[in-house]
Amino acid sequence: MKHIILCADDYGLSPGVSRGIRELLERGRLSATSCMVVYPEFSEEGPLLKPFLGSADIGLHFTMTAKRSLPFVAAEFFLHPPPVSKMIAAVEEQVGEFSDVLGKLPDYIDGHQHVHLLPVLREAVVRVASRIGAYVRDASEPIGAAMWQRPAPLESTYLSCLSRPLSKLARRWNVATNRGFRGARNFRDTRPFRDLFRSMIAGAGDGCLVMCHPGYADSLLAERDEVREAREAELRYFAGPDFPRDLRDHDLALCGLADSIEPRAA
Repeated sequence: MKHIILCADDYGLSPGVSRGIRELLERGRLSATSCMVVYPEFSEEGPLLKPFLGSADIGLHFTMTAKRSLPFVAAEFFLHPPPVSKMIAAVEEQVGEFSDVLGKLPDYIDGHQHVHLLPVLREAVVRVASRIGAYVRDASEPIGAAMWQRPAPLESTYLSCLSRPLSKLARRWNVATNRGFRGARNFRDTRPFRDLFRSMIAGAGDGCLVMCHPGYADSLLAERDEVREAREAELRYFAGPDFPRDLRDHDLALCGLADSIEPRAA
């Protein structure tokens, strides 16, 4: 049996999203969640994750697009990147907010809308992760025919290419990463989420991280994000009976990163 990390992104984006993620954690249907600390609700929603510390990976979803669009941020980092020292300070600030609320450092660091893969910022994230002993999300996957059988192959190819410099930095700084990445979708695909997910996890191996975005839509989510109905569809699937069956059919089980990549006793 292979062991994968199923990570729900965007904890803290809105109370409805956070509640949906906690419900799945309570049922053992997730093995990780990434926290957005930039919204004021995190001071109340964050402590509610404390019962899951140690049983799930709880990480920092480093955020730079709460007030600026991703194209604007990406253009800045590719064309006029800020100093690494400035971005290290920005990552450290959000790590501090995380630890103030949860009483511990994050198990890992990734980026909302994958901003941690951008030039300069990827180095800042890896260096901070090295200091605190966290792992970093690597969105690399082999680019080939298999990728084109899964959802969003163009997006997956882009993320894999953008992840290569981060992979090298992580090795240089001796920072752990996941081994394989699935879950990219363009949210325009109208197929049932179960079909999408089964395609996502086909052939996944030990240490593969599968990204997901479950949650309840609420008024704050409507103000902050365009993805709403798809989150509720993911939540229904992960909470329902088909999800554990699909894991068994693919010979998969959920674990945190350490248990996914370290040898286990027979």
